[in-house]
Amino acid sequence: MFNTTRSAGTPSCLNAKRYNTQEVVDLLEPMFFGKCYLCERDALSDPQIEHFDPHRGDTAKMYDWSNLYYSCSRCNGIKSHVHIDLLNCCDPNVDVFREIKCILPSIPDGPIIVEAAIDPNDIKTRNTVELIYKCYNEDNTALRAITRSVLMEKLWEHFTNFLTYRSKIVDKRSTTLERQHAKDKIVSMTQDTFPFSVFWKWHVLSDKSLKESLVNEICF
Repeated sequence: MFNTTRSAGTPSCLNAKRYNTQEVVDLLEPMFFGKCYLCERDALSDPQIEHFDPHRGDTAKMYDWSNLYYSCSRCNGIKSHVHIDLLNCCDPNVDVFREIKCILPSIPDGPIIVEAAIDPNDIKTRNTVELIYKCYNEDNTALRAITRSVLMEKLWEHFTNFLTYRSKIVDKRSTTLERQHAKDKIVSMTQDTFPFSVFWKWHVLSDKSLKESLVNEICF
């Protein structure tokens, strides 16, 4: 997950009891950097407007601007109305990246590691860890197995690039120019605007050699 700031004001369509509109999409899409707020996949072909706090027919929650989030259909379906009391990525008092650690497996078919990084006993952290783990790993139906495979392929494409850049940074045979180019690429990947940024941040922090090389390049 990543933090973002909700734009001020309320879309006029919400006053008319309509939320699934172009007006709302046009505000949410850039606000969430074009990424699903749960899995961080970008360039969504299946974007959906998700209710952070399930409305269950409550019109106040259904048309509350602060309750509308940008997600992919996979994550929206997994979250549904079941997962509640979560860490809020739009809350400036909550650093969702610091709270939850995400690490990729050594093989694409392996389970992604999702765990509490600070306080495993915090109820919101526990609930969010459970949801994020499911968003990345759940494949208990035929369709979710397919969407999980597609998600992993996108993640692995970026991870392959990440490992290539890492190799250039730590390889003593790399030129200064090659090493700086690789550093710039990884710094770019750790920005919230980049797809799956939570992984690249935690992979840097979990890699002693890489962390030392980028200590003056990245401010977490």
